Amino acid sequence: MKFSDHGARVFFVSLLFILHVTVIFSQNPGTAADPLVSKSYVDHFIRFRAVMLPVDTHLKPEVGAMLVVRSGQLRLEAAAGKSVIDLTAGREIAGNVDLPLNHLIMIPDSNGIVLKARKATMLMASYLNDEQQP
Repeated sequence: MKFSDHGARVFFVSLLFILHVTVIFSQNPGTAADPLVSKSYVDHFIRFRAVMLPVDTHLKPEVGAMLVVRSGQLRLEAAAGKSVIDLTAGREIAGNVDLPLNHLIMIPDSNGIVLKARKATMLMASYLNDEQQP
């Protein structure tokens, strides 16, 4: 079976149209499959800000808070069985130790967890309760 020139053109135009429509509908912007995110989207969910803690300041972080101790000395005081996650080292940190400098720390459960500045401490933090800011 031979295509005429007109039939071949119609076939290829139809094929291109179908491929174009398939590509358009296969993209879902704003979904998990979309690899691009805007800066405002990231800023909305990860809001790090600098926090200065004077000596002997106590801070109770919220669940999901993330922090990086930049300078000073911040002690984790936690009830038995409670810990925080050191995402940089890939391990859990139990209570009554100083948090390492320049490690990303996540608070998975805020009950029974208090952070105490043993020296003047500067940290970058997200999701800290504004009422408890020094």
